[in-house]
Amino acid sequence: MSAFVVGKEHINAMVTAGLRVNYRPLSWYHNTRSHQLTDETADAVGQMLLDENVRSVGYRYEGDSITDLPGKINAEWLIPFKYQPTIDCPTGIETIKITRCYEYQSCEHQEWEQSEAKAFCKALIASQYGRLPGYEEAPWEWERPIQAIQGIRLVMKEL
Repeated sequence: MSAFVVGKEHINAMVTAGLRVNYRPLSWYHNTRSHQLTDETADAVGQMLLDENVRSVGYRYEGDSITDLPGKINAEWLIPFKYQPTIDCPTGIETIKITRCYEYQSCEHQEWEQSEAKAFCKALIASQYGRLPGYEEAPWEWERPIQAIQGIRLVMKEL
């Protein structure tokens, strides 16, 4: 499995999606504490995501120099993260896909499963379902007839 440090534009897109989707702040739990993504916390959340990604890639490529990790040229991740909104907010499916990419790049070390970054990703993906095409039109409760296969099961049961 290979991994790379995602660009800050990738982190900015994730943060932008989290800020622009909900009527209330995106929230997640980590270590029994509630966290929120707001305009005031965007820099810190972005830095947390970037740090986790660098930590994972550093673990994966343990023998490499800290400035030689795969990813952006010139180790731009060494510069503190400052949130910059993307021009276009990623769509729901784009947000899910870029978040899955981030997770894939950031899951190399043993602490990933309990990390705040993983909790954030889970909340961000969950927040996108309502934005997917067809979501609003889909039924809330399934009330369509059951197919004839059920009748076959009853006959089989009687045999």
